[in-house]
Amino acid sequence: MIGGELDLLPDEINWRDEGCELFPSCLNCPLPKCVEDEPRGQQRLRMETRKRRMVELRRRGQSVTEIAGFFGVSRRTVERALSPRKSHDRRNT
Repeated sequence: MIGGELDLLPDEINWRDEGCELFPSCLNCPLPKCVEDEPRGQQRLRMETRKRRMVELRRRGQSVTEIAGFFGVSRRTVERALSPRKSHDRRNT
């Protein structure tokens, strides 16, 4: 028993694959690890996706101002997304 609950095998649990806010099915999810298991996982995934879209728009010739307007963010937010991460990034130390 774990915390007063029975530790049942997967076959003995009534579980419905309802997915999450991002993908309709857990069993068909393309991610290697569930975003629900990571701290701020959904937020991080959304930000990474937005960053990739910003980079792609810039590659296609859109200006920083146009990209900022499209996403409803500041020019500085777009500039941060477009700049390469530094190896001495404080979050990685």
